[in-house]
Order: sequence, then structure tokens, then C-alpha cells
Amino acid sequence: MDSDGLGKAPFRVMFVCTANIARSPYAEHRARQLFDGAGFAVASAGVPGVPDRGMDAEMAAQLLARGADPDGHVSRVLTRSLLEQTELVLTFEFVHRLRILQSWPQHSNKVFGIRQLADAVERIPSPEPGLAMLDQACGVCQPDGMNWDVADPHRRGRAAARACAAEIDAALAVIVPALSGRVA
Repeated sequence: MDSDGLGKAPFRVMFVCTANIARSPYAEHRARQLFDGAGFAVASAGVPGVPDRGMDAEMAAQLLARGADPDGHVSRVLTRSLLEQTELVLTFEFVHRLRILQSWPQHSNKVFGIRQLADAVERIPSPEPGLAMLDQACGVCQPDGMNWDVADPHRRGRAAARACAAEIDAALAVIVPALSGRVA
């Protein structure tokens, strides 16, 4: 891979929530749609995770409303192997990040809260794409904490799913262009 993270091998982004059935699969499918084949591979997993489940129906409906396809999602548990294959891990709650860092502290430099990273990217005057943007973000990143959490919409109805999707979309609208080098 080139030093900017955008060479021949795709830049890999992993979204992590609790069960990998609502927030992380939504973000995975939306990011895939937004990257539009720009040399990025996106995936999702859960920590602690609940394997082999489909996507939350309300979050799947939010994806469909935005032109993304939720079909085929099967939840899985985050593993060391998945982390080792990933350049960036985005979590939805502070507790997810803590669990990852407790089990795999060597990966701390690539694990951010999704809203925490979006805030950092907005602080960078001229973000460079790929790994360079992550280095820049580390220099301006505010401490992670529960104040950055994206509420879990699972079993909370359509309004909660809509609010969650909007929050994730807002973060992705900042992160995706910066990572891909398509910042205006």
C-alpha cells in the first residue's frame, strides 16, 4: 500500500457497535455508498457482538430510504484478525472503544469514536487523504468519552432509527470526503 493509504490495496474501515445489527451495519452500507468505489473497503462487527443475525428492521428501512441496500448483512464479532486487517476502526460508544483497547491495546492508534473523529476532521484546515488524515486528526482530536456516543436505536422505534441514521450520516459526511481526498 502507498504511504497515503490509497495505493493498490484498499483502505479498510471497520465500524463497531454492540451487536453489529443496527449502527455499525448502517454505517458500513452508507459508507460503502458514499465512498462509491474510491479504493476503500468497509466492514462492520460487534463488541461483544452477537453473531449470525440480520440487520435491525428500522435501521434497514433508513438505509433503503437513502438508496442503500441492507440485504445480506450477517452480524459478527470483532476479532484480532479483523483489527489487524483494518486501517481505521470507528466506534459508536465510548464503551466499545474501551473494550477494543482493553483486549487489543496495540491498535489504539486506529480506533476512534465516529463523532470524535468527525469533530477532529473539522478542526483540520486542509485534510490529506488516507492515513495522513488520521495522523492529522490525532494531533487535534479531543478526548473520547460518553459525550460522543451515538444512541443505540435497536427496538426503540422509527424515530430513534431516523435520529441515529441522521447522526451517523452527519459524521460520515465529514469523514468520507476527508479520507478519500474529495474535500471541497
